[in-house]
Amino acid sequence: MAAVAAKKEEGRRAKVPPRDTLTDQQRKEIEEAFDILDTEGTGSIDAGDLLVALRALGFEPRKDEVKKLMSDYDKENTGSISKQQFVEIFRAKWGETDPPELLSTAFKLYDMEGAGSITLENLAEITELIGENASEEALQEMMNEAAGVKPGGEDAFEINEEQFMKILIKQTEKVSL
Repeated sequence: MAAVAAKKEEGRRAKVPPRDTLTDQQRKEIEEAFDILDTEGTGSIDAGDLLVALRALGFEPRKDEVKKLMSDYDKENTGSISKQQFVEIFRAKWGETDPPELLSTAFKLYDMEGAGSITLENLAEITELIGENASEEALQEMMNEAAGVKPGGEDAFEINEEQFMKILIKQTEKVSL
């Protein structure tokens, strides 16, 4: 959500990429995730690491699905995949994810206490964690807009999943114009 606000002006001129493509930021984050999993610096990871990555990003693959992905991408049967193959797997997975499902997954990442709501503190912590630069004022404005607070009204303390989805959908529509 913070990334949407931080790039609001830029996004108004940009087009939303097709679902089976990645933005430069998404590619960078996926590559960083790979580097974290590649603890030995070999340039490859195994099925267990892939399973961990998929689950960490909100997917719930069964072990047989991970085996299938490995067989599809590990053509030389080495038992591991490269960074490029890892990126391709996530490109394909995001392409098959329905937007509401993806938004729900994003909400759950921000809802750190599992309370069914997101606070300003949650937003600030996650945006800092993912390296986004968003002021507390900008985050509060996003929360107020999501909660339907009129200008000059009392700031929203928290937003629920439905409000979160509305604001992201609204921001996505602005980006596609």
